Amino acid sequence: MPTARVIRGNARHHEACLNIARALPGYFTPTAIDNLRTDLLSNRLFVSTEGERPVGFATLFVKNRRAAELTWLAVSPGHQGEGFGSALVKHAAAQMQKKGVALLEVKTLAATSDYAPYQKTRRFYERLGFFLLETIDPFPGWEPGNPCAIYVKILRNDAPVRRSRP
Repeated sequence: MPTARVIRGNARHHEACLNIARALPGYFTPTAIDNLRTDLLSNRLFVSTEGERPVGFATLFVKNRRAAELTWLAVSPGHQGEGFGSALVKHAAAQMQKKGVALLEVKTLAATSDYAPYQKTRRFYERLGFFLLETIDPFPGWEPGNPCAIYVKILRNDAPVRRSRP
């Protein structure tokens, strides 16, 4: 099994990332590819490589100083199950944790959709320490018939707790 190496991505990786997404039509619709193209310009990009060749990517959007969202994650079909996706998530989480981010969020297709490929996706995130926070259907901005499962992972638990009065 190859060793997963994760690097900070840049504009020269964009086309490779789009090609990885295009190779996964069960996960990336044409609309999703268009949204990914836009997000590659504005989100932090991490690329998992085999040698010098990108085989996976993750994008990250920092929502505020305490929360970030893993907005896209994909590994080329021939390299799934080899640790590239896990390495990307762990690297992104570690980078955010160093910056003081306490919560990492990811949105994926909810179990109520019965779309088999996403059963594997949800198990993947759960193995990496994410837990289901809530399901929203319909989710604003998502295509109809795609219930959104919001998963979160606690990166830091050192934030002061402010209690409100009852």
